[in-house]
Amino acid sequence: MLAAAVHMMRGTPYVYQGEELGMTNAHYKDISQYRDVESLNYYQILLKEGKTKEQALAILAERSRDNSRTPMQWTAGENAGFTEGTPWIGIPENYKEINAEAEREDPDSIYRFYKKLIALRKEKDIIAEGTIGFLEKENRNVLAYRRNYRDEELIVLNNLTSEKVTVKVRPEWKDYKKLLGNYEDSMMNEKEIILRPFETMVLDSKVR
Repeated sequence: MLAAAVHMMRGTPYVYQGEELGMTNAHYKDISQYRDVESLNYYQILLKEGKTKEQALAILAERSRDNSRTPMQWTAGENAGFTEGTPWIGIPENYKEINAEAEREDPDSIYRFYKKLIALRKEKDIIAEGTIGFLEKENRNVLAYRRNYRDEELIVLNNLTSEKVTVKVRPEWKDYKKLLGNYEDSMMNEKEIILRPFETMVLDSKVR
């Protein structure tokens, strides 16, 4: 959902190492696994403020810069296929499930979804060139916008929550068709669209 929300906007998107696989934060279980000086210092500050070791590690799991510095997860093999030596920082334990080798073989992987996004951006001028206008401004649970270019319009809907949310269908959308989504089917009728947890949906006026 986050990938679609960004890549369907104007501007130049970038893909940070491992993002296209859905690589996660490290979630290290001991402070000795961190290398970032800022994180090491912050850990001591948190302990002095009365946080337990578990609480301090949970905060670092969300905020540490080391979360973006773990080795690229290429395979399920030793050290995630990154090196035959000792990596400078530890690899998250989920590398056996989240790695490039596995995702290239999975037609429903995050990697494959990123490929679709990049291909669409090259195929459709509206994504890079079109105007943008935001919708559902009163709904804090939905990031929604429309893209327009020449005779084409895209409607991009993103559910930012883990709950279902409802978006009213505007009259002009009645003939629009789904171009992209992260759920196989769609919960849509003439009056409303129900977006499931973290669902993204792109409607296209030119898809028939």
